[in-house]
Amino acid sequence: MNYLIKIKDTSKKAKSIINMLKTLQEDYDFIEISEDLENQHETMILKELEVRYKSFIKNKSGKEWDTLLKEL
Repeated sequence: MNYLIKIKDTSKKAKSIINMLKTLQEDYDFIEISEDLENQHETMILKELEVRYKSFIKNKSGKEWDTLLKEL
């Protein structure tokens, strides 16, 4: 049986537990620790969308959605 335990590293206690588990992982091969890449991926997407939106507002490039639909 596998267990999934999510710990947010937003406090000193949480970081302490994470570090303890990482130390235990070195001695016990049945412990596997990995970061939650899904949340990192979402954060990266949101940052990229923000960059693109700011670029759009600054440059006002592109066409209106209705115009594009008519052209298609």
